[in-house]
Amino acid sequence: MNKAGVAPHGIGTAWRDVKNVSSSTRVLFFEGEDTRMLRAAIAAGDVGLCRPVVLGRVSEMLITARSLGLDLSAVEMLDVNDEVLRDNQLDEFGRPAIEAGFDTEFLSTRANASAMLVRSGWVDAAIGGARTSSADMLRAGMSYIGVAPGRTTVSGAVFLDTQRPDVGSGGTLVFADAVVTPMPTVEQLVDIAAATAQSWRSLMRTEPRIGFLSFSTKGSSKSLHVDRVREALRLFQRSFPDEVVDGELQFDAAVSGAVAARKSASGAVGGSANVLVFPSLDSANIAYKVAEQLGGAQARAFLQGLARPFADVSRGCSVDDIVTTVGMLLYVLQDREAPGAHYHEER
Repeated sequence: MNKAGVAPHGIGTAWRDVKNVSSSTRVLFFEGEDTRMLRAAIAAGDVGLCRPVVLGRVSEMLITARSLGLDLSAVEMLDVNDEVLRDNQLDEFGRPAIEAGFDTEFLSTRANASAMLVRSGWVDAAIGGARTSSADMLRAGMSYIGVAPGRTTVSGAVFLDTQRPDVGSGGTLVFADAVVTPMPTVEQLVDIAAATAQSWRSLMRTEPRIGFLSFSTKGSSKSLHVDRVREALRLFQRSFPDEVVDGELQFDAAVSGAVAARKSASGAVGGSANVLVFPSLDSANIAYKVAEQLGGAQARAFLQGLARPFADVSRGCSVDDIVTTVGMLLYVLQDREAPGAHYHEER
């Protein structure tokens, strides 16, 4: 057990070892009154993952730490009333803009203040969601950080450790979009697929094999919904001709070589997809929760498409969930700072 009372061996087991991430990265844990966030910040600092900064009511955090016997010596604490928050707001937008055009109550919320600290570079990344809704997290990220260059859509990728080595890449799959867009357009599906492929490369260090999913496999059904997926596939192939991609595929044909052969779907993916692009938020969100609850898969949601790292965890998250998500966030940040990496193919 480390200083936070967390076993460090559980960090990042489903994705990649986090020991190579720079410990100089400043990450804001902005719900410091939540015991899980406080423990996660200490754990992340303890293993050298980052330089944790915890935002909250400092007096309350100190009381919590004393009652639980937690060592805060390696954690920087930022009080919610600290002038740095107001100064940062003024530096970013200027007093006239704030007084004339911004809702001060909206600007003062924890998620928005944290997004502004990321935007300004005061911290390198931020994580929340233990007490903040996904809608508020997304609103803050899009309003104050914005969409990344080259992206048009913010989406949520869910990395699943299925514990089935015959599936995906060593048992790992990613589902998208499982968090943000209820019914993506053709263009949004293309952007979601491209963003998820990039996230896969950053986090898994292997090449993505992308399947565009539907209730139809290679024309087995006819519907406007199927047509939307087919058109997204065609547009994706034109835009990214070097990517390994196939569609439209039912889930079983995308992940099982035997089923793909029976359904005459042994194309570029050949039943070995590791990146699965779902046609709707309903289908992706339901699918990953079924995999968790009935299949025993371990899931980590990852917000992608923002210009700077801003992570949302579930309100039901564990300490390990938070620390693992920070590790994922920092791998992507590290990859952005060192572009041009080449990753190996897995079959």
